Amino acid sequence: MVLDTLHGDPGLIVSCSGRRESDKPYGEMVFYNLKSGKQEVMKRLNEPAEILFRPHGIYLDGDLLYVISHEKEPDYHPVLVYRVDGNQLDFVELISTSHQHSPNALVTGPGREIYLVNDSGKRGSMMEKALKLKRASVEKLTKGSDGTWKAEMVAEKLGYPAGINRIGDQLYVGDAVLHKIHVYQINRDGLNPVGEISKLKGNDNIRIYKGQLLTPGHVKAMKFIKHAKKPEKKSPVDVYQVDAATGEHSVIYSTDGSTISGGSTAIIFGKHLYISQVFDPYILKVELEN
Repeated sequence: MVLDTLHGDPGLIVSCSGRRESDKPYGEMVFYNLKSGKQEVMKRLNEPAEILFRPHGIYLDGDLLYVISHEKEPDYHPVLVYRVDGNQLDFVELISTSHQHSPNALVTGPGREIYLVNDSGKRGSMMEKALKLKRASVEKLTKGSDGTWKAEMVAEKLGYPAGINRIGDQLYVGDAVLHKIHVYQINRDGLNPVGEISKLKGNDNIRIYKGQLLTPGHVKAMKFIKHAKKPEKKSPVDVYQVDAATGEHSVIYSTDGSTISGGSTAIIFGKHLYISQVFDPYILKVELEN
């Protein structure tokens, strides 16, 4: 889920796809109008016929929407790029490299390069999750003068990163295993580690709000796993607001899972906090205290 304030009424662009094995196949981008409260499926134009479209992590950079699509398991997960035109998405290009084996989230860099996180060393590895192995990575995708994309690993030994974002030349990469956000400085040679923000339990997607980081946390890992299998099993969520400069953070919303479970993205607009989730088909709207 991303906030769009550039194309007509402000709204949320939501990546929607069936996540449970019991879910029917589904893949759409939905626009939720924050002014009217109405929602609609965004029409996708000029796509290649072979695209299956199973969207996951997304990032909006100006007019361009970048979408990770799990087209074919276990090994084909391209980035699809669209130009936003009102409530329509006009296909621009498909990006596929050998480094995209388990992409979860992405962000563009200062030079329109792409940084994406592979959340595991092997797609769908239960052993990595169970043993909390740190085999995930950050990949840098760069477009050459001939129009082809190349990729290189720029950070490794991460523990299930599900979020990545950027403020200037500072890159923020989640780590749900170590309960922290790694901070890197982007330079010509790659990424230079410059710090970390700890005690962010089970952090997921990272969004920016007035120079602050917003990230929901799956604070009970086993309950999250049970919720993934059975919707009636609740999974607690904390939403963290983090000062990017100092690393200080606070919990701005907390639930035992009764209002929302498996919270994946948090966005503030106006006086409200909006929380999306991994599995169930609704967004929670919370009025913030002054």
